[in-house]
Amino acid sequence: MSSDRSSFFGLSPAIPLALLYAVGLLPACSAGTSSCEVVESRTLADDEASPEGMSALDVLELTQPHLLALSWLRTPDGQNPTNADPDATVSVDVAIERAPGAVRHVVTEQTGSTEENAHCGANLYIPVRLTITTSDGALQDSFTGDLVHGAERPGAPWIIARFEFADLSGTLRPTAAGASGEVHVEFAAEPRGWIAVRDEVRGQDAVTESWVMAGSWGDVPPLEN
Repeated sequence: MSSDRSSFFGLSPAIPLALLYAVGLLPACSAGTSSCEVVESRTLADDEASPEGMSALDVLELTQPHLLALSWLRTPDGQNPTNADPDATVSVDVAIERAPGAVRHVVTEQTGSTEENAHCGANLYIPVRLTITTSDGALQDSFTGDLVHGAERPGAPWIIARFEFADLSGTLRPTAAGASGEVHVEFAAEPRGWIAVRDEVRGQDAVTESWVMAGSWGDVPPLEN
C-alpha cells in the first residue's frame, strides 16, 4: 500500500465543494488548466536540511503520536458506507515511524493557467509507516507511503495512503462490494484525519469514481445534508 500525491477525482455529488476546499481534498497539484511540473528532484540524508531549512528529522519531529475520538460517518442521505457503527464511542491511535527509502526534495513550477494557485513549489517526501488502531477493532493496520511537507499543502506534514479492505487486519469493510479505501492524516498542531471509501462505477462508455468520507477525527468539517 502506498500514498498518492494527487487528491481525489471523480468525486461523489454528495460531497460539497466547500467542504473539499476546507479540508484540502481538491487536487493540490492542479487548478483549472494549471499543473505542477517537476523542475528539480534530488535525494537528501535524513539530517540534511533542504533549501527551505527543514530536514526529514525536523519534519518527523512534527508527527507526534496522538489519541483522539473517532466518528464513523453516514453519507448525507443517511447511508453507512462501511460496517462500522456511527453511534459507537470510538478512539483512534495514530503513529508514524520512518520506513526504508530515500528522502526526496522535489521542486515543481506551475504551468498553464495562473488564475488559481496550484500550490506548486518545494516539498520533502519521506518514506514512513503509518499505524492506525481504533478501539472498536475496525482498523489495526499499518500503511506505507510518503509523508509530505512543503508547498503542496502548507502548514503541516501529511500523508495519504490507499488500501484494499480485504488486506486489512482490522474488521472494517465497505458497504459497496469491490470498493477500496483511503486514509489521510495531517500532523498539524491539532492533528486530524479521515478515512474514505472509493468506488468505481463502470458505465457503457465511461468509468466514474465516487468518494465518500467514512470516518474522521480532529477538526474536520462535517458533510452537509
